[in-house]
Amino acid sequence: MIQAILFDAGDILYSKPNRQHAFDAFLTSRGYPASKNPDPIAKAMRLQAHAGQMSELEFFKKLLVHHGVHDRKDVEEGIKLLHAEQRKVVFFDGVDDTLFELKRRGFKLGIVTNTYNTQQEKYKWFAPLGIDKVWDTYANSCDLKIVKPDPAIYMAALDPIGVRPQNAAFVGHSKKELDGAKALNITTIRFNPDPDCLEADFTANSFKDILDLTCIVESGNTTSTNESR
Repeated sequence: MIQAILFDAGDILYSKPNRQHAFDAFLTSRGYPASKNPDPIAKAMRLQAHAGQMSELEFFKKLLVHHGVHDRKDVEEGIKLLHAEQRKVVFFDGVDDTLFELKRRGFKLGIVTNTYNTQQEKYKWFAPLGIDKVWDTYANSCDLKIVKPDPAIYMAALDPIGVRPQNAAFVGHSKKELDGAKALNITTIRFNPDPDCLEADFTANSFKDILDLTCIVESGNTTSTNESR
């Protein structure tokens, strides 16, 4: 029986659809090359920040230097832009109503996030929807200094609420992170998946589809399906 549902935060509860475009516009407007995708160096630096090995400010400075930005004024303006864009979150349709209904149905709710933003800051992002109050547990990579798919970060969310992995579900978009949850026998739910994320126990085509977990609880059935329920 599923007692707790854990959520990734970025690209699950919300997206930041303009962030990359705004950064590239900043770079090119000042004569620097636009960012590359994929960029393994930038990805590695971001992972270090997620793991608490550098602060958000340090990451932004290193990211700008990586893109050739050395002029003091450009660095200052770049940091200001990155800081602002990091906080321009757009929530997916139905996030608030779905979370409130899951809470009403008795599920414990938690977040397991790779991030360089504090829990308190993200709660400020959640406050306009009123979803800063729904969480029973929260595992933040930069505070814990561990990142998904390390099993310890999932357990850091489950242990405080006394829920075993086999009685939990994890909603994610990353193959690596869903596989990490599955390795612990956590039921996996795929939403807004990355291109290489093709399988999970369940697929939610919209955020509100997660409400159909009620049928899992009633039936006790967690058989792998890959279909929306």
